[in-house]
Amino acid sequence: MYRPGLIAIPLILLLLSFKAYGQQLKADTIVKKQASKTLFVNAGLLYLSDLTYAGRRDASSVPVLLPTFTLISTKGFFIAGIGYFDVNGSKSAAEGLSITPGYVFSFDKKKEFGGAISATKYFITDNSPIILSSFNATIDGQLHYNPDNIVKLTVDASYRFSKTGPNDVINDAELSKEIQLAKSGKNNKDGLKVTPTVTLYSGTQSFYKTSDSTLNNSSILKNILSPGQTTTTQNQQVRQYTILALSGSLQLTYVIKTWQISFTPYLIQPYHQVNYANNTPQNGSYFLFTTGVSVTF
Repeated sequence: MYRPGLIAIPLILLLLSFKAYGQQLKADTIVKKQASKTLFVNAGLLYLSDLTYAGRRDASSVPVLLPTFTLISTKGFFIAGIGYFDVNGSKSAAEGLSITPGYVFSFDKKKEFGGAISATKYFITDNSPIILSSFNATIDGQLHYNPDNIVKLTVDASYRFSKTGPNDVINDAELSKEIQLAKSGKNNKDGLKVTPTVTLYSGTQSFYKTSDSTLNNSSILKNILSPGQTTTTQNQQVRQYTILALSGSLQLTYVIKTWQISFTPYLIQPYHQVNYANNTPQNGSYFLFTTGVSVTF
């Protein structure tokens, strides 16, 4: 039997769509340039009904509230801070924070082909119920291609440094399409948008392979004490790279000048996941949602 370790349970976050979904929390890669400003500030508040990572969750997954604060340079540099508050009823508590410096870049003037690189340091309490408590830090890279705004292809790679146990590599490939449903404001830049997205997650995970070995009792003494055969159980740790989950989402966004309000439902199908309590498959699909508001100034 195969039993995946906790290091195989990664988050919808953020980067923070996050990496987010699984978050996925992703830093905003859109910087509206103004001649008189070289630095922008984005502040927001995001609610996740179930904090997961790369489509995986465990029995301790809880809803969280994430205040975010990001400084964005027109040169592409940014630094983001995220707070993590467990809002699980009477057990609600502040769980910690993370700091993410990074750089957003583009390979062409139309900004159809570009990407981002970042590093995140987590300061989460060790006894926290959220999945991120096992994280020490991550290094992330992203590339995207959106020709003529037809369909956007995004690929991500993340290397996760664990507090305990082996480190992990997480990858995801994403297809999305931004559709403007209603336009308002100057130059029709405001209004309601919907963005359907499909994301496939893959990565490394550790297993404990349980095997039974049988020995024949050949001696007279062994036959008296334990007649027949003796069976012993051995646990061997195995690591492999595999498909982790498939996610579908439909982000609704309403933009009012520098304000943005969003709601995103997710349907996620994990793969190769096991219930640790009874060592049985745990691959059933599940639903979660995020909702939030942010302002840039």
